[in-house]
Amino acid sequence: MLFSALLIFAMSEVGFRLGERRGPAAEGKDPSWLLEASAYTMLALLLGFSFSMALGRFDARRGTFLREANAIGTAFLRTGLLDLRARSAMQADLRSYVAERLAFARADAAPPQREIAEENSAKLQRDMWNLAMQAAGRDPHSTMVPLFIASLNDVIDLSTEERTVLTNHIPDVVIVWLLLIALIASIMMGYGFGREGRRALVVKSVFAVMVALVFGLVLDLDRPQRGIIRVNLSSMQRVQQSMEKVVAPSPAP
Repeated sequence: MLFSALLIFAMSEVGFRLGERRGPAAEGKDPSWLLEASAYTMLALLLGFSFSMALGRFDARRGTFLREANAIGTAFLRTGLLDLRARSAMQADLRSYVAERLAFARADAAPPQREIAEENSAKLQRDMWNLAMQAAGRDPHSTMVPLFIASLNDVIDLSTEERTVLTNHIPDVVIVWLLLIALIASIMMGYGFGREGRRALVVKSVFAVMVALVFGLVLDLDRPQRGIIRVNLSSMQRVQQSMEKVVAPSPAP
């Protein structure tokens, strides 16, 4: 954000030097204000568009994470529908699974850690599915085991959805064009001040800071686990804490 503010200010200084070298324009003879107005309009549109995209993605991440936490909590509660042997193993796997999902959500800024958490989650999903199939095979006429299988299926489906929303960012080309238009607008602003013979350091500084702040806000929303704005993980943490309070069932003597 600081770098973008300095870059925008530097480009306004470049524009000022160009305008100053060109000299004052005769009244009504300088059409550069048209390009300046167009640059400001395009910058406002792109900033609004990018902010809307980033906010939508942030809301999608938050909603998906909450739904996944609820699905895991429901699956854990429904382990009570399984026989004792399957219940104990399934609860242990779900405790490990919720820890991996938290690790996956926290690792947005560290792709290697995210890949490890994703691989561990996939392995646990396979193990839990095999356990559920074995429980169903031992009691094929059960009406309760299918209820657990349905909740486990939701857990697996939501992990895929979470992976999609966590890795879905504003396209890089949009960010590049946003920065390019901001630089063009700053050059045109400096050029206009140069032709008027006014340096206007305060105005150019405020413009650079404002654009950089909005630019930083868009990037922060778009990558919610890297900056100041982060997806709240308390829903998954509460599920994890509730799991830890449940005493693992012991086999009957």
